[in-house]
Amino acid sequence: MSIVKANAIVLHSKKQGETSKIVTLYTRQFGKITVMAKGSRGVKSKYLGTLETFNYVDVVFYKKAGRGLQYLSQASIIEPFQDVHENLGKMSLASIPCEIIKRGEEENHPHPRAFKLLLDALLALEHNDKNLRNIVRVFQMHYIVMAGFEPGLSACHYCGKEAADAINYFSLEHGFYSCDHCGALHDSFRLGGDALNFLRWFKQIAIADAVNTAVQPSVGKECDSFLYNYLRAHIEAMATLKAVEHLLQLENEFNKSGQQPRL
Repeated sequence: MSIVKANAIVLHSKKQGETSKIVTLYTRQFGKITVMAKGSRGVKSKYLGTLETFNYVDVVFYKKAGRGLQYLSQASIIEPFQDVHENLGKMSLASIPCEIIKRGEEENHPHPRAFKLLLDALLALEHNDKNLRNIVRVFQMHYIVMAGFEPGLSACHYCGKEAADAINYFSLEHGFYSCDHCGALHDSFRLGGDALNFLRWFKQIAIADAVNTAVQPSVGKECDSFLYNYLRAHIEAMATLKAVEHLLQLENEFNKSGQQPRL
């Protein structure tokens, strides 16, 4: 057993006993790990406010090979993401990339690119106030590509036409699309031309640039549906994403009340 240090993002925590927490961390150095934070729930705890979901922290823990639950020794905040925590819309959006990482990444397998992608998404949500859904869309697209399931969006699979038609037909199973002229594929996902072009854009840009262009709500819904269903089709652990369902419920509640969340 050794004492190690790491940079980490808090993905999830749950109560353990009367005073402790079990915390899922995504670390730059060791990948996803689970730690026991003893005494972390008391008002005098040295961890008070440190192990909140989304926080970017420095941690010191006792690492033992082959043990699924490590033991936390120290933790300090690098970035608290205060605005994310104080805004319900931002918090709901931030939950999506965190859940994707929690479900999609294996324990003790470092993946620095995925860590940077998650951190970039949280930083972008913290420091921007418009077009926030695009941040999550770009995160999802980049994560899909990193996972080895890059969708073929550049041209029709059959005729090679690059210009998007008004209606296109994407095969979630095979990962490519056909144009309107070449016709619908079996069990294909209908994709409008504007949505197809935005999905191409999401694949090309950095997360920090995602907020620079607005997406019409109807087109955004198409993109969201495509990304969610494509994740589900290719990564078994994504069969259900509670954070996506919660965001949809939140939007419905805001629509009924006439309010608008910052999304």
